[in-house]
Amino acid sequence: MAYGIPSVLGLDPRDPPELGPYRLAGRLGMGGMGTVFLAEGPQGPVAVKMINPHLARDQEFVARFRREVDAARRVRRFCTAPVLDARLDGEPLWLVTEYVAGPDLARVLKEGGPLGGSNVEALAVGVATALTAIHGAGVVHRDLKPGNVLLSPLGPRVIDFGIARALDTGIGQTATGRLMGTPEYMAPELVSGEKAGPPADIFAWGCVVVAAATGRSPFASKTVPEALYRVAHDTPSLDAVDPALRGTVEAALSKDPAARPTAEQLLTALTGRNHVDGADVAGTLRLDLSSVSGGAPAAQAAPPARRPEPARKGGEWRRLALAAVAGAAVVGLVTGGMALANALPASPPATTDVIYRDAFDNDESGWSNDIGGATSNRGYAGDGRYTMATDSVTRDRWAIAPVNAVVPEAVVVSAKVNVTQAGGTGWTGLFCEYSKDDEDKNDFFYSFYVRKQGQARIQKVGDGLISDLTADIEIPDYKAGSELRAVCARGEGEIRLALWAGDTPVADVADDKVQSATGRPAFGLVVSQHPSDQTATRAHFDDFTISRLG
Repeated sequence: MAYGIPSVLGLDPRDPPELGPYRLAGRLGMGGMGTVFLAEGPQGPVAVKMINPHLARDQEFVARFRREVDAARRVRRFCTAPVLDARLDGEPLWLVTEYVAGPDLARVLKEGGPLGGSNVEALAVGVATALTAIHGAGVVHRDLKPGNVLLSPLGPRVIDFGIARALDTGIGQTATGRLMGTPEYMAPELVSGEKAGPPADIFAWGCVVVAAATGRSPFASKTVPEALYRVAHDTPSLDAVDPALRGTVEAALSKDPAARPTAEQLLTALTGRNHVDGADVAGTLRLDLSSVSGGAPAAQAAPPARRPEPARKGGEWRRLALAAVAGAAVVGLVTGGMALANALPASPPATTDVIYRDAFDNDESGWSNDIGGATSNRGYAGDGRYTMATDSVTRDRWAIAPVNAVVPEAVVVSAKVNVTQAGGTGWTGLFCEYSKDDEDKNDFFYSFYVRKQGQARIQKVGDGLISDLTADIEIPDYKAGSELRAVCARGEGEIRLALWAGDTPVADVADDKVQSATGRPAFGLVVSQHPSDQTATRAHFDDFTISRLG
């Protein structure tokens, strides 16, 4: 069946009703840089990306953002969603891109499986065509992946080209400490800390084509360190790729950047013609999503906007909302394509009975306990606390609560968390897990992370993919040792997740991509650091509790 179009979320009460000449109709998604809205402008529907306020107040970021928007405006339109407008001074900063009516490739692969042969070829040619336009303007995409490729009936459209560079600090990480790019689609030279050039986009193109043909990146992994290791060292099998494409994909996936073809050479190899004009190629591309196996749910009505409809031109707002349901596409910053934002109560959640509690004053209460006391990598600190730390070998460390009870489907997990040591990429916090029993390859869990500097994030690992369900969120007046409270509530067709730091509401999302979340609930503690960070992360935990959500 044909693919339905994702619903548009209602506006948050804090969202502006308009940005410049663009009237906002609903949210398409949000991510590390900002929030993407569906809007109506003077010439029709557009996607408007509003930059997060804390970035707009960073003068270094603003300067990079201006440069990258100016460069992106030079990119020719074929097989891209071009930048149409932007506000580059003042607050809020925003930019406008063409609106593309179609699902992203990540969603299609998730819900319908690999593309058919002719669709894979059209996608390979279309994305290569887009790269000729992007590189021809002196821009490097830097984060080419299925989520940044929209599938319209007139062929694929590449989005978000070059803009992510504005977040780059120049050391392979963003200004918020996050890794630049998506690990399973990053080129080997980026793993070793080199700057991204056009060859990195070519490597990502090869990964995207393999994903289109097989359903997943050739370097798909359960953890970030594993993905980075595989990118740097593995030679993936390309047996499932059509022989007509296999040689070109193999060349694109070369570990040596200098051995990879350019975008123009890709297009020549794919079309069999020299000096191909990208505009001519773009005009011949077609995609038939009705032939994709599986299918996707039909579009559902968008939730009502939480602010009253403006009295003026109210009918136009209703018309635009209906048009959004019929033809909206998730554009730009949605990290996993699955997190639906909700209003978070101002006070922490109410609970009833306590299912499990540990104050860590008994060193034999059943948690993992390495030798070393307060300096161990995982164990009782000996002073009524539990401690965990990463090291140069283990960059993600977990401790599962030894719960000997039937746990309800809706709980609040809490603990006092004190991050005593961390570099710029150190995270720690709580997790809830729903992995299938005895099947490591089907890990499914959510991490509720905080950073020593006072940021928070909810991250998901499921079906071999790593997804940020929220952006990095600043916690006002964050104090070391604050109690984290995480809601994990599995219901019909979704899992609701929410986080509080002390009494401060942080984030609330609902994940509806939960078909694999069939295991018994488990809960615990986690610490993490990025492989490029030389500083280990250590945290002390106290008063771990699992309570029934009231």
